[in-house]
Amino acid sequence: MLKFLKLIYGYVIILVRGENLERFLNLCKSRKVYMEKIRYREDGQLMAQMQAADFFRLRPLRNKTGVHIQIIQKRGMPFFFLRNKKRKAFFTGMILGGILIFFLTGRIWNIHIEGNVRNSTGEILDFLDTQDINHGMSKKKINCSEVAAAVRKNFPEITWVSARIEGTRLILNIQEGIIPQKTNSNTSPCNLLADKDGVITDMIVRRGIPVKKPGDSCKKGELLVSGELHIMNDSQEVLRKEYVHADADIFISRQISYYQEFPLKYRTEIPAGKKKKEMYFRFGHWYLGLHPALHTGQKRITEEIPLRITENFILPVWIGWTETTDYTVKEETYTRKEAEKEAVRRFHQYEKKLLQNGIKISENHITTRLTESLCITGGTLLIIEQTGEKSRIT
Repeated sequence: MLKFLKLIYGYVIILVRGENLERFLNLCKSRKVYMEKIRYREDGQLMAQMQAADFFRLRPLRNKTGVHIQIIQKRGMPFFFLRNKKRKAFFTGMILGGILIFFLTGRIWNIHIEGNVRNSTGEILDFLDTQDINHGMSKKKINCSEVAAAVRKNFPEITWVSARIEGTRLILNIQEGIIPQKTNSNTSPCNLLADKDGVITDMIVRRGIPVKKPGDSCKKGELLVSGELHIMNDSQEVLRKEYVHADADIFISRQISYYQEFPLKYRTEIPAGKKKKEMYFRFGHWYLGLHPALHTGQKRITEEIPLRITENFILPVWIGWTETTDYTVKEETYTRKEAEKEAVRRFHQYEKKLLQNGIKISENHITTRLTESLCITGGTLLIIEQTGEKSRIT
């Protein structure tokens, strides 16, 4: 801070020579003329640094002691303006720059959103844009209370919003509540039927009467859980019947076939030559830079980054890089070990798709064999999946 103030008010570095240097320093101290970085040079002269305003108080002290004072350097804003007072364009630019800074500080250049999880920042920014709240707008046109109320009204998951302006930033603090899970409103009476043939492995009944139990086999369309309840008396006679919406988690095991084949010969790309890297700019659909067309035997990787002024203020300008590689195509053949490894990889992909659909493989009875041109994998799988098709009771 002191260094900054020195530059604002200006300071000089002086060289003092004469026979009464000590008396000169004592007089400066008694008259409260402050100097710093005082040191004697090898030739006996005194060098010091002092404020520009205090330099003009040295004349009576110089006359009393008979020393000679010479200014070596002048530093700070006052001397800078004196040296450049004839450069009108420079000062005009400084004034215009100050006006521009004053204008820019009165606008919002960054909209920062924090605390959002379910609602993405992009969705909230798009909504604010429809409310004419965007980057570059005047801070005077923003009512923080209205912005917070509009966001809370448009996004039901948001329970609390705080909007405030700090400098050139509009900051939205968001808290999201817990969304209650939607319950199945369909309570009409129904039964649960098997939608596939299999053997029941597990059954958890929440509502209804189980007709089958784990270990029983079932056919497609067969009743598993009944929604018809019999109300009995003490003599175990049916007094009346009530109907409910049957609800249960039922899992069955069944056998499916698996078959996969692929050719032993395949093509691979071998890089040839050096990689060519190029940079370009994109303005919307317009490109600036070298962007030659691809030829046969070439492939290109492109990466683009949008230019940002602030966190969420993105300009419609992209800077991109391309990496073009020449390659040759070579035909190769899988060895037995490589073919078996590829067959396992493809089987794992198939297994992953089953898991995404809630189907698990409990037993695996597949084999892999090679012919002259193909690798064939086939066999049977024992899978476990959920069943239970609703059938309305009329």
